[in-house]
Amino acid sequence: MLAQLLEKDAIKALLNALPEAVCIVDTKGVVVFWSKGSEALFKIKAEEITGRKLADFFPTALLLSILKEKRVTANVFHSPRAGCYAVVSARPLYLEGKMVGALSTDKDVTEITKLAEELEKTKNKLEHLQEEIYNLSKDNYSFEQILGKSEILKKQIARAKQVAQTSASVLIEGESGTGKEMFARAIHSASRRKGPFVAINCSAIPDNLFESEMFGYVEGAFTGALKKGKVGKYELADKGTLFLDEIGDMPAHMQAKLLRVLQENKVTRIGAYRAKSVDVRIISASNKNLRALVSQGKFREDLFYRLNVVKIILPPLRRRQDDIPLLIDHFAEKFCSSNNIKIPKISVDVYNAMMNYSWKGNIRELKNVVEHLIIFSKDNKIDLEDIPKNILEHPASCTLQGSDRFDLQKNAAVAEIEAITRAMRMVKGNKSKAARILNIPRSTLYYKLNYYKLNEFLEEAANDLTLN
Repeated sequence: MLAQLLEKDAIKALLNALPEAVCIVDTKGVVVFWSKGSEALFKIKAEEITGRKLADFFPTALLLSILKEKRVTANVFHSPRAGCYAVVSARPLYLEGKMVGALSTDKDVTEITKLAEELEKTKNKLEHLQEEIYNLSKDNYSFEQILGKSEILKKQIARAKQVAQTSASVLIEGESGTGKEMFARAIHSASRRKGPFVAINCSAIPDNLFESEMFGYVEGAFTGALKKGKVGKYELADKGTLFLDEIGDMPAHMQAKLLRVLQENKVTRIGAYRAKSVDVRIISASNKNLRALVSQGKFREDLFYRLNVVKIILPPLRRRQDDIPLLIDHFAEKFCSSNNIKIPKISVDVYNAMMNYSWKGNIRELKNVVEHLIIFSKDNKIDLEDIPKNILEHPASCTLQGSDRFDLQKNAAVAEIEAITRAMRMVKGNKSKAARILNIPRSTLYYKLNYYKLNEFLEEAANDLTLN
């Protein structure tokens, strides 16, 4: 009965037109129909298998168990031959209540399977690369890489190390060039977060592009949008850290949007209907006083408190002058190593002069000056006459703040320190000459050098300079 039914041309044409491979067997497991799709998938012609037992070709075929168990099975993954993959479904066939055979359909999923395998390989490679990048970032931006021995800096490093182990938001304030991003990266590296460190400069993005950069967008969200959309920086930082540099320059409308994301821990791309949950640690930085901006109505107070869970204030270079020689040597060594040149000899006068400069550009300015001096050094030496005039002509000035401005004793101390510093630099550390210029006995000069703890500051011994 089943064989007679399948002899009809219309039924054969219909089954051969299906994209799946179709196989029909009778109750004895003999193949009564083998479609064109089966020929393509299994590479066996219909005339080779029709009329023969399926078990002779496929001893473990699903259809054989269907005949015995009389059950329906769907979407079983198998590989009919090397390099080929299919999903098979099978069921018993009944005519007038009597089982007359069984039918199976195999859908070729070879291309999809291979794509999935490639995606899995790519995913594994990506995870490996992310781990490598994370490890490299950890090495290059650790707290050990932050140079300085001054107490004011060590205090902030200790504070940063303590907060790094949490997910608390951190606000880093400090003048331009004090190393805010390096601190942020060090905090991220010391944290337990496995996601990436993503930085965004709030002062460098036009207002009309800020939201798309921060939160991303979907395809067709606006004119000029990329065809496949774009992932925003916030979403990229999932499981990691988002560093918002110059947060004080963030537009007002974005402050409100950022606050909502921080409250909900969800981000919505422009043009999207659904929000995506994210786990992002925020480290923000500013060279402005955010609290002052809040009082001026230029920064949202509620956002300020969200960001300012822990504040770290980085000192300007003029407040950590003892670190300047260490930084000079570091930048000199790094620049010479990368350019394959010999490190020049730097005279004590140079160290002294640079320790007395105000460094409004802080570490960034110092680095640039060191590289400039090395480039234009002569006979592998750097002397006082090689230093740019603005450094010699604008020494750092000590200023008193608050009520101390009216304290005569403290003002007198500041004046004495500045006078002694200038005199000692002028005579290249010769205390006898400095005492004469200052019109005080040399013993008094010795006392004041010790009293104000200026000896370490001024007496950098060198082979070409003898101090009395």
